[in-house]
Amino acid sequence: MFDIYLDKLKREGKSDLTIRQYRSSLARFQNWFEAEGVGRGDGGTTGIGQATAIDISHFKRFAVRNFKPNTVKQSLSHLRSYFQFLVSQNIIPDNPVQFVATITTAKTTPKWLTRTEQNTIIRYVRKYGDLRELTMTTLLLHTGLRVQELADLRLVDIEIGERKGKVIVRQGKHDRHREIPLNADVRHLLKKYLTEYSISAYLFPSKTGDKMTTRNIQYIMEKYRKLTGIDHFNCHALRHTFCHELVTRKISLDVVARLAGHMRTDGTPNIQQTLVYTQPGEEDLQRAVEELSWR
Repeated sequence: MFDIYLDKLKREGKSDLTIRQYRSSLARFQNWFEAEGVGRGDGGTTGIGQATAIDISHFKRFAVRNFKPNTVKQSLSHLRSYFQFLVSQNIIPDNPVQFVATITTAKTTPKWLTRTEQNTIIRYVRKYGDLRELTMTTLLLHTGLRVQELADLRLVDIEIGERKGKVIVRQGKHDRHREIPLNADVRHLLKKYLTEYSISAYLFPSKTGDKMTTRNIQYIMEKYRKLTGIDHFNCHALRHTFCHELVTRKISLDVVARLAGHMRTDGTPNIQQTLVYTQPGEEDLQRAVEELSWR
């Protein structure tokens, strides 16, 4: 039944990462369940499908002692979904996870880059990269583009004047259109890049002239993660940094939401989605407790 369920998730468009996480959660529970003395099975009536609400509660207590809170929370969520699938297939009569309370965890904040880390990355790109990679990195950092949005950019999506410019995201996440102004730093680099590189269609073409894949771009950023030793550096960290920097500069949340593409289906800013960038990060928490130090 596990494979049937995971195939269902794949057909629904779940990412490979999400499917691996579901598989891990199911295996985690199955291993515990078998260790408790219940026979092996296929995940249906002969396997973990036999689990009761009491079993789930016992597993929850075990998991809290042995795994990180977010892992426990995710495992319970995945189990709830899996057992609901078994109910829908008339394999079990009810969902044993339905009334088992989840655990409360502090909402995690996105990993953004400090000013020192930003400077380190740019310094390494200037030293070990080229103008193309520097332009890509700066554009991500100063516009908050998603990696797919960067890959999709065409020359016609860039408008640069003497005192202003903008990048047009024609088909962002959920097919949402938005326009992001370009600051002086980005305009300067783009002008230089467009002068030195022959661009016909895509702004950052592959060697064959087609658009780069997201994996190509991620591979470039991975190179600088290794060079700088900044473990949380990746394409999305640049986007998070863009949003966090705007929030810390007291930019209105509805403006940040518009720039980031946090929008409702009616086109209005989804401020609730942007609020995550107002939460304290690890550096903020460390700085807070240091205020109590006697040294």
